[in-house]
Amino acid sequence: MTRVRRATRGALSGPLLAILIGVVAGLLLLLLSRFESALFGPRIDRTGRIEVLVNGVGPRMARDLLLPTHGWTLQVRYPGIDAATAKGGLEVRLRSERTGATLPIHSRFEIGDDGATFVVPESLGLGEGLVSVRARLDPGEGPILEDRRRLRIRGWLGGPPIGARQVVVFDFSVDRDDDGVVDFVEDLEHFGLAVRERPDLAAGVAARVEARALARVERAYAATHDPNRTGRPEDPVRVRFRASADPADTVTRICVGGSNPTIDGSVGYVRFDRGNERRFSTECGGEPHAGIFPAELDTYQSSALYREVLGPFLPALGGRPFGSQEGDRMDALDDPSSSRVAAAARAVAILGDVLGTVMAHEAGHALGLVAPGKPGVGLFGGAEGDDYAHNLDPTGGPAEERWLMNPGKGFRFEELAGLGEGGELVFRPLSYAYLRDRVVLVEGR
Repeated sequence: MTRVRRATRGALSGPLLAILIGVVAGLLLLLLSRFESALFGPRIDRTGRIEVLVNGVGPRMARDLLLPTHGWTLQVRYPGIDAATAKGGLEVRLRSERTGATLPIHSRFEIGDDGATFVVPESLGLGEGLVSVRARLDPGEGPILEDRRRLRIRGWLGGPPIGARQVVVFDFSVDRDDDGVVDFVEDLEHFGLAVRERPDLAAGVAARVEARALARVERAYAATHDPNRTGRPEDPVRVRFRASADPADTVTRICVGGSNPTIDGSVGYVRFDRGNERRFSTECGGEPHAGIFPAELDTYQSSALYREVLGPFLPALGGRPFGSQEGDRMDALDDPSSSRVAAAARAVAILGDVLGTVMAHEAGHALGLVAPGKPGVGLFGGAEGDDYAHNLDPTGGPAEERWLMNPGKGFRFEELAGLGEGGELVFRPLSYAYLRDRVVLVEGR
């Protein structure tokens, strides 16, 4: 009986001891949580409320980037936090994994609401190799926010991909069928915006469409929406776009006019030039037939905008060509005196914008967009078929957004005109980073 009593007493003390341990542990955890900062320092939040970005490119796309030693853009994004809070609490450090040297750079950032920006200068002396970036932000209340990123820095191999003095010439003067009439003027006749009997008027309309198209190209390459978040008032691509060029310039010539005899419905075809290696290339004829082919824009004739804009001038749609009536004058386009002339001015503008979008896209191919593969070999471009040298999503599927270098067959006439839901088509931030010499691609791959 004595043994039984002892066993019973032990069985009863086990649960009581467990409860006692639980209470003590809970009190200890409560004390630890209340005095966490005093005992272990402030709690770090790595849940994504702060984020390190490169060249305006998100983490999925930027994780494999190879960057030059200077000229690229580092951002720290902290949504919902104002500039005053960030100015006092942001700390950013670069660390070379080769030498172990640490460099605080937060004082060099342009601080703003929701984010800070730093364009890495040559004077920073950043060397090649792996570099880690650590960003910490103490908002004053709550946990300290932190994000880290590793970047690969690499020197230029033979110079940046887009060299200074590079010029892309769009040649509107070609007469590839040798009939004595410029192909582009014949394209305007095709769209009812010129007549053979009034060559001076046709030449004037051609010049106006050409100027409008070139202006659209400039807008594409000199974006004002700061895609790489540099904070600079100007952030230019070092390429000039012209209708003619000085013989001393490094010139890529792209012919504009006519139709494509080898591919029906091909509005433009320019060979993809990886890294802009063929800086003197001529995209005019050959096999397959290269150039910009405005006449092929009638592939969009089922578009409501196409029919609305060109209908008043296309005989097939019941219209009369511009130049066939007495009031059709060049000077009237600037100050329309009738609804017909106003419609002609709008048709010229829309056609110029559409053509300029196509030109900007095809010039991108000539400059090295979009290199197949992942960075730092490629720029998330496709490797075959219609996807070749066009944007893909990092997962390998179609690009999620409507970027300028997406496959051309997927665009609607309204989007080419800049009148789609998202406005004018633009390059994705990674393409801008390449064009602005902020992304290094490995050569010979």
